[in-house]
Amino acid sequence: MKNGSGPKKIFFTINLFLFFLFSSSGDIYPVITEIKSQNIIFAQYQQEVEEANMAMARGKNPYLNLYSYVAKKDETMFTVSARCSIRYDTLATANGIDSTQTSLEGKKLVLPTVNGIFVPHTPQTQIEILLAKEHSVDILAGKYPTVYINERPYYFLQNLSFSQTERTYFLNTGMFLPLKKSVLTSEFGMRISPISGQWKKHNGIDMAAPLGTAVYSCKSGIVQTVGVMDAVYGNYIIIDHGSGMTSLYAHLKDTLVKKGERVSGGQNIGHVGLTGATTGPHLHFEIRLNGTAKDPQQYLK
Repeated sequence: MKNGSGPKKIFFTINLFLFFLFSSSGDIYPVITEIKSQNIIFAQYQQEVEEANMAMARGKNPYLNLYSYVAKKDETMFTVSARCSIRYDTLATANGIDSTQTSLEGKKLVLPTVNGIFVPHTPQTQIEILLAKEHSVDILAGKYPTVYINERPYYFLQNLSFSQTERTYFLNTGMFLPLKKSVLTSEFGMRISPISGQWKKHNGIDMAAPLGTAVYSCKSGIVQTVGVMDAVYGNYIIIDHGSGMTSLYAHLKDTLVKKGERVSGGQNIGHVGLTGATTGPHLHFEIRLNGTAKDPQQYLK
């Protein structure tokens, strides 16, 4: 093929076909009917993904293109991600999906050709709010361009990925509230301690409820610790949920589980009490990731 005329003609022909296909179908993106290499549209998509990865490896900015695909039965975010060679967090944020439990069957997905994170101008889901908070400084500084997906504006954070907190939230969904009814009396973060009167960090949230109210495991796991009459936590339980995540339930009236016991999400593990350093009946609830305290409200829906 002299002067590269062959490849250019092929590429031009494919793109004319793409234009005709998605313009005539009424879709605003090229439509992939099957994510198989034999599918000409998917083959073109794979080529663009490969070119984008090579460009980023050379320190260049690739062109972002979007394709459309309707997910089939039994397909998940991870199977689509693997077959498209695009990270699952890129697919999730481009499609407003904040949970591995979201069914994809029959859902029209947008398939980006470049890896990165899409943060909407107006965050709505919990994962979108987490992303907007984490990257707010750079977003406000105008570091990231705006792209439109189905007419919704997003900031595109090229080649960035989920943080550990966002990844854990996305992968560890379906968490139960530890109390069915309560009043949030103290949030996570710095506060004046009601016991000592000193300014200090509060590593969890306080949820006020009547004495004896049932306390539930927020997620399935194995009981790591059952503490009795600790000076600060009183009667308390720590559950290991795997992937470095633990939850703690403190100031309990009693405990209904034993160390090493496997519990299910939503299982009654104790009751609200007044034990330890407390000024009234409430549950002190913590979430820790690899030993570091995290705001439980980021994980509880």
